Amino acid sequence: MPPTVATVVEALHTIAPPELAEAWDNVGLLVGDPEAPCQRVLVSLDVDAALLRRAAKAGAQLIITHHPPFLSPLRRVAADDPAGRLVLDAARRGIALAAAHTNYDLADGGVNDVLASLLGLQGIEPLARSDRSALAKLVVFTPETDLAPVIQALSDAGAGVIGQYRECTFRTPGTGTFRGLEGANPTIGQVGRREEVPELRLEAVVPLALADRAAAAARAAHSYEEPAIDIYPLAGGRHDVGIGRCGRLPKPMPAARLLRLIKQRLGVPTLHAVGTLRRTVRRVAVLGGSGGKHIADAARRGCDLFLTGDVTHHQALAAEAAGLLVVDATHAGTEQPAIPDLARRLAALCPAVRFTPVPARRLL
Repeated sequence: MPPTVATVVEALHTIAPPELAEAWDNVGLLVGDPEAPCQRVLVSLDVDAALLRRAAKAGAQLIITHHPPFLSPLRRVAADDPAGRLVLDAARRGIALAAAHTNYDLADGGVNDVLASLLGLQGIEPLARSDRSALAKLVVFTPETDLAPVIQALSDAGAGVIGQYRECTFRTPGTGTFRGLEGANPTIGQVGRREEVPELRLEAVVPLALADRAAAAARAAHSYEEPAIDIYPLAGGRHDVGIGRCGRLPKPMPAARLLRLIKQRLGVPTLHAVGTLRRTVRRVAVLGGSGGKHIADAARRGCDLFLTGDVTHHQALAAEAAGLLVVDATHAGTEQPAIPDLARRLAALCPAVRFTPVPARRLL
């Protein structure tokens, strides 16, 4: 079967599971027809009118970006609005738009793992816990006839994910009882009569931050007027999910030499550093994009150097006070290395599709 936009987006979700995305984020297929044929894809940090023109000239049917073209819900799609103009331009050219943002940041092998690997860090672990690491158990009681649609709804909402497996559930049979009161409209039985119905207890794990969304999805797919749904927070959570990465260098390195290496590996023209370079660096933290608010985490984890972007004046002062050397390689500079890697991994999953990584434009 020829590859479609949905084929590629499914591969993208394998690499960057959407359930890892922050609640405010906007990821997955954002514009376009999932069933449209797809043989050529551009992979970029951002999308703008110039990239749409390039995609059309190259015959691409899909653009995958790290940064979504819009985060807030669009109340209108009009050409006098930048986001609306972009959506209209993409639709007019028949080019679909998809994004992998904070889910690609947190994912195994994502933005921060690429940064860590560029520096050869060892013993890598998350820099800070994410709310996506907290888990819950969602339990819904359903008749046999509702089983398939409820499982699908839970899966679409981000529940039932364990490692590289999807639609992970467990069910046990039992008997449900209920009595519908006046005004009720029961799917099974009659109002005013106590009913006993064979039901299944269906269980699935879900990120705690997505639990309400998953419950709403299960409720919408359920045939009952008032399905019974329980959510139990789980202790421990996922230890493999977290913000940023930290680890140790293969060998201790003078800070000035490490900065030269960072500049070379990232391919950035300049770096901004706060803190003394007269030190030896053993332990390093990295966080692609905007990581200034995690300076305290890097200091707490015993790191000598923190590589990130978008560090503010007051965050720099806090780093200096904590004795931490902070290197700001810009937002784009710390994320761009993960774009070619994403294109390579997508190509391995979709060999019939051609993926082209696009270099980031220098804005600052």
